[in-house]
Amino acid sequence: MPDSYSPVRLTDVVNPLTGERADLTIEVPGPAGPAPAPAIDGSELWVLPGLYDADAHLPILTRGLRETDRWRALAGGATTVNTAVPWHQLEALDLDVVTAYFASTAFPQILPILSVASDVDSEAFPKWLATFGERIRQTWMPTIKLYSDNPNFWPNLEAIWAVGCKAAIYFYSDEAFEGVLASRGGPVHFRHVVSEAMSDRIATRPNSTTQTSPHFLIELPAGRPGELHVLPPVPDDDAARASLLRILAERVDLIASDHNAPIAGNTGPGLEIEQHLLPALLTLVEQGALDLPTAIAKTTTAARAVFGPAQPLADARIVVDPRPTGPAGLWPGQEARRAAFRHVPLSGAIVAVFDSGSGFFL
Repeated sequence: MPDSYSPVRLTDVVNPLTGERADLTIEVPGPAGPAPAPAIDGSELWVLPGLYDADAHLPILTRGLRETDRWRALAGGATTVNTAVPWHQLEALDLDVVTAYFASTAFPQILPILSVASDVDSEAFPKWLATFGERIRQTWMPTIKLYSDNPNFWPNLEAIWAVGCKAAIYFYSDEAFEGVLASRGGPVHFRHVVSEAMSDRIATRPNSTTQTSPHFLIELPAGRPGELHVLPPVPDDDAARASLLRILAERVDLIASDHNAPIAGNTGPGLEIEQHLLPALLTLVEQGALDLPTAIAKTTTAARAVFGPAQPLADARIVVDPRPTGPAGLWPGQEARRAAFRHVPLSGAIVAVFDSGSGFFL
């Protein structure tokens, strides 16, 4: 922890969800400044709840929480982030030690969600989960990620339901998608809804929830979807996007980034996108796809309701300049094929994040 803090006072900041204005004093690391803190005009700034990005991929167990991961999250307004933890990496570790590590994280708070990787033998997963599933459910969250191309997909799905958890599934085939739609064994969270037609199919299955991501919602330059290295692919079809926008407010439970953190030499699919989460939401609000309270709810309270993390979420706030910032560019080291919003105008930038009066300016 820093030895000293210096107060910064922002005056007349508005909460656009309530219309109330107030002065904010944020204690930031650094030499103690003058008292009272000098005032900075904040009348064109907003204060909002920190976002809960419920779907991200960070190499926590192998590389720790890197500064590049931290600042991408905070730049996107995400003060709480779910990150997938593959069970085969966890198998040889002390579960309590890993749980305690995640509980100690802040700015952003990182919440572990157990996952079963598609490219690793998972035959032993049901037995492991039968032993540790109750602890995972009570100390992590009652939701576990699955991938339908895993050879043991169906036994793993049954094992998840057997310990009272929900399966958050990525589908590699229509056959698996239809099979899960026809099943009635337990709750399912359908990741990556890309059209109204897909939502209609999911609506036929009880005990199901859905999510989508901003790269399926915001119009990209012509030909850009086909250049992106991501699964599922972004439809190069305005009709699919338009249909998804029509149902977004009422029928899609939550919005998450599906951010895949950069790792040197990684050839697999995934977008580096978390840094654009709030700007993308504000752009959707500006375009009339959502109102602001609904957009914020889908990345805070709705995400919590679907995933049900055991740990209380950080009561963090973000200070936002809501004005347009111009076309998005590449972050340091980012490949163009992983930058969905390159050359796309977005709105808003994160100015600061804070919790209980202490925080950082970005």
